[in-house]
Amino acid sequence: MWQEERQQKIRTLLAAYGQVSADRVAEECGVSRETIRRDFVEMEAAGELKRLRGGAVPVTPEDPAFDVRITQRLKEKRAICVRALSLLHDGQTIFMDGGSTLSIMAEEIAGRSGLRDLTIITNSLEIAMTLAEKPDEPSRGFRVVLLGGDVKHNPIETYGPATINEIQRFRADVSIISPWGIDLRGGAMDHYAHSAEVARAMTDNAATRIILADHSKVGVAARVAFCAIEDIDYLVVDPKARTIPAFGAFAGAVPGLIVAE
Repeated sequence: MWQEERQQKIRTLLAAYGQVSADRVAEECGVSRETIRRDFVEMEAAGELKRLRGGAVPVTPEDPAFDVRITQRLKEKRAICVRALSLLHDGQTIFMDGGSTLSIMAEEIAGRSGLRDLTIITNSLEIAMTLAEKPDEPSRGFRVVLLGGDVKHNPIETYGPATINEIQRFRADVSIISPWGIDLRGGAMDHYAHSAEVARAMTDNAATRIILADHSKVGVAARVAFCAIEDIDYLVVDPKARTIPAFGAFAGAVPGLIVAE
């Protein structure tokens, strides 16, 4: 079994059971316990789990700070965002929620896309600051709307009833969301209810729904579902997603499955 297949199996077991033993993964993958121990070491360094004696547990959502997540799988996230640019057009109104992948997407829209006359509606302060026009730069005609509401940190985002009410005032052409995990049964999901509520409102109020997910999220369930698999118009993943056993089923479930080569 390939390394990425083993690590995806570890992610799936952690999501399902909250812990996993090295012996169980070694048996299910048909490899040695030492091979799994090396996988645990690598995944811990990437902030995906915590090693315990004989096994591992998932990190809590608070453990990987935003400035850590923004450096994880950076190459894959950048490729996904570059590919997703081709799905956007001048003059669109776009919902964007927060997170490390969407922060990279904002950089791509602002710096490389050539897109003009966009209206970007977001609950992320970082994304708003990235996309807001600067006095010393040529105008792109962007309009940036930062949604009001309660404020959370790591990263700084708004959420809650006021945020949801503001989202529902708009009808966007596109929503671009990056979930905590996505699987065939639950669709796109998040660990936090308040983040899922924002994502759900954005997808519900957009004509086209784009989900960006690096391979570590594909086939992984989280706590709160916000967009059913059949409601996703485009799912953009990186090439390593092909090593995940469930990948073939995603191709049948999402007609707009795109691999960012």
